[in-house]
Amino acid sequence: QGSNTTRPRGASVAGDGMEAQTSSAPDVVALQPVAVVDHLAKVSSTKLLDLLVDGKPGGSQRVQVKQVQEMLSQLGPFVSQPGGSAANTTRGMAAGFHVSAGLIGALGNDEWGSMFRSGMEMVGVDTTRMRDVNGPTGRCVVLVGEDGQRTMRPCLSDAVRIRASELQLEDFRGAKVAVIPGYAFYGKDLVETSCRLAKQAGCTVALDFASFEVVRDFAEELDKVLHSGNVDVVFCNEDEAKQYMKEQTEDFAPFLQQIGQYVDTVALTLGEKGCLVKKKGSETFAQPASVVSKVVDTTGAGDLFEAGFLFGLLNNYAPKRCAEIGCLAGGAVVQNLGGEVVDGGWRWLHAQLYGELAQEVVRGSASVVQEELLQCYSLIHKKGRGVVYYGSARLKQDSPYWAKAMELGKGVAELLRVTTWSGGGPGMMEAATLGASEAGYPIAGIRIQREAGTTVLSGKSYLPPEATVFCRFLSPRKVALVDAGVRQQELDRTAYIFLPGGLGTMDEFFELLTLVQLKKLGTKFAVPLILCNYNGVYDGLLQFLRSCEHHGTLNNQEISGVVICNTNEEIIHHLARFYGIDSMRNQT
Repeated sequence: QGSNTTRPRGASVAGDGMEAQTSSAPDVVALQPVAVVDHLAKVSSTKLLDLLVDGKPGGSQRVQVKQVQEMLSQLGPFVSQPGGSAANTTRGMAAGFHVSAGLIGALGNDEWGSMFRSGMEMVGVDTTRMRDVNGPTGRCVVLVGEDGQRTMRPCLSDAVRIRASELQLEDFRGAKVAVIPGYAFYGKDLVETSCRLAKQAGCTVALDFASFEVVRDFAEELDKVLHSGNVDVVFCNEDEAKQYMKEQTEDFAPFLQQIGQYVDTVALTLGEKGCLVKKKGSETFAQPASVVSKVVDTTGAGDLFEAGFLFGLLNNYAPKRCAEIGCLAGGAVVQNLGGEVVDGGWRWLHAQLYGELAQEVVRGSASVVQEELLQCYSLIHKKGRGVVYYGSARLKQDSPYWAKAMELGKGVAELLRVTTWSGGGPGMMEAATLGASEAGYPIAGIRIQREAGTTVLSGKSYLPPEATVFCRFLSPRKVALVDAGVRQQELDRTAYIFLPGGLGTMDEFFELLTLVQLKKLGTKFAVPLILCNYNGVYDGLLQFLRSCEHHGTLNNQEISGVVICNTNEEIIHHLARFYGIDSMRNQT
């Protein structure tokens, strides 16, 4: 099959492929030589043996259409969804990590092909590189045993597929990462060609060993690709590693050492034992598996591990963090049937990855707000928590408070030596940030489309691009700025500092007070909350709070943590005393 391939969606003439789409190419592309629809069912041990008259449980053995129909007729209820390792990985990256991802390959012009395309597009995966071909789409019966282990019976012999000669450089151009599954070895020269083209296009190339059967049947071809220099990252599991080494051993050091000669990074998954990772020039390390309440189905665990690991690579995270995210993603998918993480699984992952606050907000967020929020959390992880400044965007350099705010930003940065955070807008936020930058300490910000008192939607920023997230919605920005000041351990040095401001500043101030009142903030490790009362600018606010207390609508204890400072010297002194910095310096 494959000779009747049509052009990819969006291509205008043969040869120009997707030139017009290069500027908006997905960050990640994955090769799906054969589009596959999975038919998943949970079965008892007895039922599993009854269905597999000619084989043993586990692994992957190819069958014919007649056998698929016979198994499905005996199964009872089953679930159908787009399948295949590339589909599972890109779906996870798009739906859970909000990474732009796309597939390269072919699908049939039957009902299963239509289901595959619409199912992938529904979760945000780009399918314009999938060729429409006359013929059937691949199918696979996935039987999930009582222990969560899967037995796969794919029917691919007559399924349409993409050929090596049909791949184009434009399929990969513009992408940052290309994922090549070992299953592509079943197509002549597909893996070798796709790795070569992806490398020419400037992609980081990730090769998945796919299964121990692939490693066994294509040992020579696999070695050739590994020696080519066109592979950067290898993903495999323990069964595949044992097959590659041709020995049943629990000592994977020789395998990691050997594969590590050819590629930059090797990630070896060990199921419930987590994974081993070897990066060139570094020692091998182990990452424990994520603890989950119940394993329902291991389908897609390795594919989602790849999605999480590659998400980390795209964000330039350290290998340890990449492995942690990979294990979390794998843990999320095994809690439900099939290779797709459900909403509850993503909430669980984000809670493990970013904290309970992320879980609470993600639960009710629309997809765009959720995407922006997760970008904010990713930036916080990279830059580190620190001091968060709030203040008016209207008070510019001609304000008497500008120099004071800049001096404060510098002094606090030199004292606490942590990242300075703000809303990234002009005025007081800019002054404090510039002061910290002048002192040589890291700065970061979460910008909004328009600050109060400004007339432009966006403009040149004083923040480096790599230290900025831009939000269209106010809610993710507000939540993330609160999180940037949370102390997660006793050694953390953070603070919320309110420079002179108006309604927006007061909105943030009262939200923080409410979080403290409801014991959502500062219960484990207190965080300084400071009002800069320059020239009595907040005297009216303080009078209002005293009035609330007088009328019984506010308890004095609920605002006892607010520190009122009239000068920068008072603020520096308070922070030094709060964190015991003088005594710490004397010890050093």
